[in-house]
Amino acid sequence: MSAEHEKLQATLNQLREQLKQAKELDPAVAEHLNAVIGEANDALAARPAEADSTALNARLSDAVLKVEASHPDLAMNLGSIIDALGRMGI
Repeated sequence: MSAEHEKLQATLNQLREQLKQAKELDPAVAEHLNAVIGEANDALAARPAEADSTALNARLSDAVLKVEASHPDLAMNLGSIIDALGRMGI
């Protein structure tokens, strides 16, 4: 497992913990974020050629827009995930 892979996995885990603690997050947004995190985790487990990177990137970007005003830490971690997946070719 590469250092980039491990760092991304740690960021995904951190984001899951932040979601559990986000008290004022709309339940529908939380569900959407959990689904997107699951997709990112699946993409991380798959080979880059098998991942639908364009669609995943769009869903992650959409998730950032939904939470950036109310939960900037979540948005920052989502942005880190987008960047890391891009560097990995996913």
